[in-house]
Amino acid sequence: MADLKKFLPKEPMAPIMTENIPEGEEWGYQLKWDGVRILSLIGNGDISLVSRKLLNKTSLYPEVVRSLSGLRDRRLLLDGEVVYFHPDLGRPVFQKVLQRERSRTVSANAPLLTYVLFDILVDGEEDIRSLPYIERHQRLKETVPVQPGLLIADLFGDGDSLWTWAEERSWEGIVIKRLSSPYREGKKHQDWFKKKIAISMEAEAVALILREGRVASLVLAGEDGSYIGRASLGLNERTKRILMEYAGLHSGTGRWTGLPSDLKKETLVWLSPPLTVEVTFLEWSQDGMMRHPKLLAVKGMNNT
Repeated sequence: MADLKKFLPKEPMAPIMTENIPEGEEWGYQLKWDGVRILSLIGNGDISLVSRKLLNKTSLYPEVVRSLSGLRDRRLLLDGEVVYFHPDLGRPVFQKVLQRERSRTVSANAPLLTYVLFDILVDGEEDIRSLPYIERHQRLKETVPVQPGLLIADLFGDGDSLWTWAEERSWEGIVIKRLSSPYREGKKHQDWFKKKIAISMEAEAVALILREGRVASLVLAGEDGSYIGRASLGLNERTKRILMEYAGLHSGTGRWTGLPSDLKKETLVWLSPPLTVEVTFLEWSQDGMMRHPKLLAVKGMNNT
């Protein structure tokens, strides 16, 4: 296993945000799976899982280890995403994986997660990172059997059709890959891109951030009560005034025993009860924060 670690990228290859979908025979298209990036090392009968920051995650995802157990006699370095596929919604839900990450334990009733593989870096004694992506993807399909808990990300030839399909079903977006591309670390390339579908959801506004006595942004919590970020975009002067009036009538105490680091120097007014808000944002960060959130509405308040 130690000899495989030398092939681990300091940072896994990552797609670059784009608003356009490149077209042509040199491009392939995949769904963007909304989960946690995990690389798997298989060798000498052992299986290890590491995060994008090379932290050991083996004990946190026992179902992934089980799903890879049939490959114990191989020597492989695989790249993919651990996701929770919601059976009713028909798409991944990142929050379920994030709950596992934050708890750092696996409870008896924890939802089963799926490992979606999209790349192979080492196969046996071969370092295949320099091979074109189309060849690596084909090698991956030939090497890893699809079974419950283990999927290979499909590769499509029509980006516009895949985008339409993902948009209609509220997926996270699509990934666009140059079929001739080698595996390069991080974003030092022009070979992988991602086009995002804005996510809309309800959250709880648990506090106001004040600057010079005026509302600057809302502190938001997710369905599990954890901090998911702050929203200032979408706040107009009328909404800020109504929020200050609400806070004057419904002040509360601190929501969390330890404040998130980016809130420690802020002036906070806690709300009790919290307000339900609708927000839109581009994607979840790996630590469960909304990226570029925008407030759409505050439920139960005339703020438009």
